[in-house]
Formats: sequence, C-alpha cells, structure tokens
Amino acid sequence: MGVFDLFGKEPKTRKEQPSRAEFDSVAINAESKQAPVSVFTPNSYEEVEKIIDAIKAGKNAIVHLTELKTETAVRILDMLSGAIYALGGGIYEMGKNIFMFSPSGVEIY
Repeated sequence: MGVFDLFGKEPKTRKEQPSRAEFDSVAINAESKQAPVSVFTPNSYEEVEKIIDAIKAGKNAIVHLTELKTETAVRILDMLSGAIYALGGGIYEMGKNIFMFSPSGVEIY
C-alpha cells in the first residue's frame, strides 16, 4: 500500500521502474535551487526524525520502505507526509514502497 492509496490521489510516477543508480542522480529543474539527495532505508519508526532533518536542511530524501512491515511503513509515511505538508514540499512515488520527499522550492521532473 502506498501513501497515495491512503489519500486517494494519483501519484506522479515514472513509466519504467528506475534502476538503483538512477536514485543517486536526480534531475532538478535549473530554475530551482540545487538540492543534494539522501537515501534512507529505515528499520524502525524512530529513524523518521533523521529523514525530516534532512528535508529541513534542504535535501531530497529517497525513502525505501520495502523491508518494513506494512503497519510500520504506513506510520512512517503518515509522519513524513505531515512533515512535508508543513514544510511545503512534495512527495513523489518512484516505485512500489519507494518515495522521494523534496523540500520547498525544489521541483523534480
């Protein structure tokens, strides 16, 4: 289950499943500020604070939730969704249970 299933929205997805190497190089609109990318594979809910701190610092955060139980993944997505809403950023579903959270002012295309 993805975050978009919870909110009833259509995700911004790519047609093809991206390779692991593509996660390291994300195209950022030239008119927006440059933002480095951090990749997270949380093992528990307690790691959400590190992800939010990275977003607050202006970094894109790619979060792999593939190894978590569904209830833990949903709880993490809830927290990150609230944080990204409060920070004025965006959520992009890159694949099944793989999400990119971008800070305010960063447009991913």
